[in-house]
Amino acid sequence: FLVRKKKGTLIKKNNGFELVKIYSIHGVFSHSVQKYILEDGSSSDYLRLATDLSSEHYSLSLCNFIEEWSNELSYKKLSLLLSQVVGNEVLSASGIGSYISSRAVCISKMWVAKSNKAVKEIAVKSDIDVMSSESKEIIVMMDDVGVKAQKPHKKVERIADDAKRLDTTVVLVQDDKGGYEYATSGIDRSGLTIYPIKQAIIDKVTNLHDTKEPLPIVAITDGARSIRNTLQAIFGFTVCIILDWYHLQLKVKNLMSMIAPNKELKELYINDLKCFLWNGEVAEALIYLDNMTRIKNDEKHQELRGYIEKHQAEIINYGLRQSMGKTIGSGRGEKANDLIVAHRQKKKGMAWSKKGSSSLAIVNTNRLNNRTVAA
Repeated sequence: FLVRKKKGTLIKKNNGFELVKIYSIHGVFSHSVQKYILEDGSSSDYLRLATDLSSEHYSLSLCNFIEEWSNELSYKKLSLLLSQVVGNEVLSASGIGSYISSRAVCISKMWVAKSNKAVKEIAVKSDIDVMSSESKEIIVMMDDVGVKAQKPHKKVERIADDAKRLDTTVVLVQDDKGGYEYATSGIDRSGLTIYPIKQAIIDKVTNLHDTKEPLPIVAITDGARSIRNTLQAIFGFTVCIILDWYHLQLKVKNLMSMIAPNKELKELYINDLKCFLWNGEVAEALIYLDNMTRIKNDEKHQELRGYIEKHQAEIINYGLRQSMGKTIGSGRGEKANDLIVAHRQKKKGMAWSKKGSSSLAIVNTNRLNNRTVAA
């Protein structure tokens, strides 16, 4: 017999009953569930076809509760909080960790399924006037956030390169209304990447903008080579990249602490260099560096000079651009890093597995994007 159930699913026949545990914000209980064989030969059950429960039989309210508070509390504290709200234990700390990992895999598969694989590159405008208040821009911010990695032990598989630090790439893409959506890479059950960051950026841009015509993409980054390479692989070598002011002046400050022989000269050198760079006067800044006679560390002096010279095409007149009401720094990107990764994962004493860190970042990215769409 053929029966049409909710959501237009065609059922071929009943397939007995299964006793399952249902996890909800009100507690855990068992329920006998009707199983079905669908017309296409696959199997399903009543809960999957007719309710909002996930395949692991978690209620929507419980999922929202876990995902909201998992970015605020340790899984152990979250388990205790959930027990206090419900009145008995619903999920242990390891159970919450398993849920986050499973949820991240589901989200990653959804991203892969919706991915626009036909798009390999996105054409961009090459003549953007970044100093004009009238010039339209689509801001893209991208950064790598590092957290402490767990020490090797039998329960954690990790490659040598991840020995001390695990990096998660966080991306913001501006929409037509001036808001931003988030993107990161996706993983499978073993923690391996199945949705690379390049595809994540392509999909986010194509979902938010019409790519039939070249787009006025302006990328604001910290200047890392890996980030530049990714952006150029997507948008071509003509993409406009601005070295954000925060990282530029921070680099000057940090290196000058090792270059200047005393506090007074350090403050003088920093203020003079920042003045040149704020106005986009790169040549003058390099001449100033070359004429510094009192230097404590020549190696760091050459490092700073090389950094400014390497990024001279990305250093602009920040003062003029700011007066035009345009973005000069990645403050919003730093906030995204905090919301998705740093706030929860960089707390004192914490260390993460690659899968655990990526999973929580994926769940947070999906949660924040859903909020953005709802708003």
